Amino acid sequence: MIYKQGWKPNFRLTESIKSKGKVLTSSTLMLTLLALIPGQTFANTSGRTLSVEEIKSVVAEHFKQEVAQNAHSNQWGEYQLDFDMWVPGSANHLPECESPLVITGRDNQALPVGNLKRSVSCNDIASPWRINVTIKSSLTLPVLVATTTVGRNEVVTAKHVKLETRTISRQDDFYTRPGQAIGLETSRRLRAGQVVNPSNLSAPPLIEKGNEVIVIASKNGFSASTKGVALEDGAKGQQIGVENLSSGKVIRAVVTGLNQVHTQF
Repeated sequence: MIYKQGWKPNFRLTESIKSKGKVLTSSTLMLTLLALIPGQTFANTSGRTLSVEEIKSVVAEHFKQEVAQNAHSNQWGEYQLDFDMWVPGSANHLPECESPLVITGRDNQALPVGNLKRSVSCNDIASPWRINVTIKSSLTLPVLVATTTVGRNEVVTAKHVKLETRTISRQDDFYTRPGQAIGLETSRRLRAGQVVNPSNLSAPPLIEKGNEVIVIASKNGFSASTKGVALEDGAKGQQIGVENLSSGKVIRAVVTGLNQVHTQF
């Protein structure tokens, strides 16, 4: 890919590059990708002095691989990545780095979109250095959107959602498959056309406060059951308070099914 370089007036002493998710190449780049994890290193195997262009290329490749890992783990499918990168002009004066470059994130963003910070450092004992690189990125991919208004505390069904290609440039999470949202309950109203954010959905309660429940107690392979009354609502996997109807004792138990909880002796 050919880099498009240009000076931007709002970023003094910086250069910018753009990528649309394609492989980045450079005729002068002689770097080896060693690992694809946070804090990964890239070695200059030729021992030459790193130029600004090589630093930009290394960071861009690192970022593309970071996004690819995120896409794989979250099963995004096909996506388009667009990003601008700004490297300080002072990078032109950095001394040669004989040790591998280390690239680490300087933010705690959950998604690789929006304004991001990356640190590029050289750990040479003789002349260590570090610079900060800014990335502004967006993702274009099919995400789940509401087809109609869905009220608060309403269970999402197939007719409520559809996949639609959108560009994501903010730290707002999303779903990429209808099955991820269907059956969940809204914690706030969804507007028609709105990207469905996982933070606005939760598993519906399997137990409501005041319900009579089956309490299953177990230990060392033995189990027994009794009846109780739920003292609070609970979704699957949540721990709730339950009053044992036989003893009157209040226990903590984990919701395992519809009006069913599990505890240990």
